[in-house]
Amino acid sequence: MSKFDPKHAEILDSKDRDADDILRLLELGEEDIVLDLGTGTGFLTLPLLDIVRKVYAVDVQEEMLDRLREKCDTCENVDILLNEEGHIPVPSGAVDKAFLVNVLHEIDDRGTFDELYRVMKQEGEVCVVDWDKDVEGDGGPPDHERLTLDGAIEMMNEHGFTVFKTGKTKTHFHACFRKDAPV
Repeated sequence: MSKFDPKHAEILDSKDRDADDILRLLELGEEDIVLDLGTGTGFLTLPLLDIVRKVYAVDVQEEMLDRLREKCDTCENVDILLNEEGHIPVPSGAVDKAFLVNVLHEIDDRGTFDELYRVMKQEGEVCVVDWDKDVEGDGGPPDHERLTLDGAIEMMNEHGFTVFKTGKTKTHFHACFRKDAPV
């Protein structure tokens, strides 16, 4: 799977992108601790800082995190963390809500989903937004790397999450999940 090229990071900060519609997919509270997995340059992290108690901004690319650090140099309620595939450097059961935006198709190590399960609180909620394989369009990853909504649901189900809301736009799908009780 290909990763987003940091040389094109300015796209992530485009004024044409609006985080509000994504943030509304989960009910966020001021006491929530949120994981932004695949944070990039902070498209979701920055608005989250004004809404929730704490954000774990996690990415596999140090160059992206450096850009985010510049934007958050005075922020006290964010931990900006480098992760490796298959490991999320967040304490177990620490996260109320999580967002994975345009990152699901980039995850090579399926252990990352077990880690996501580990860091989520019981009944914690995860919102996945990604490029829809069922839609032809410009931009985004190659078609062979994209997932369908059903494929994303199946993948998350295999790792202990149950879907409770789905939808589609012209180019993307979204699915919101809850962490199931351990078996």
